[in-house]
Amino acid sequence: MTTTEITAAGYIVHDDSGVIYGYGATDKAAWDDMRTNMELDGIKLLGEDDDATDELGSWTRESSMTVMPASKALLEMVEDEGGDCSWSNINGIACTTDEETDE
Repeated sequence: MTTTEITAAGYIVHDDSGVIYGYGATDKAAWDDMRTNMELDGIKLLGEDDDATDELGSWTRESSMTVMPASKALLEMVEDEGGDCSWSNINGIACTTDEETDE
């Protein structure tokens, strides 16, 4: 199997399960978008040293989020459909599953 050449056009921030919570033209913009979306969804972001013993409601650790480069097609898909979508990783760049090809 070979893959097409994928190039980065921006960044995504995703959790360990692959849900994309933020995106943007720069890694900082993607982190800022993720933080805004978490706030809008009522999810509290905790630092690694924050004690979660008394936390109620929805929360996650910011350290469980990962930023990575993303293709233009994936960024457009996230903008149109949201971040709960299937995506792939080719050579360290997040891309749509349609960008994978079998030859």
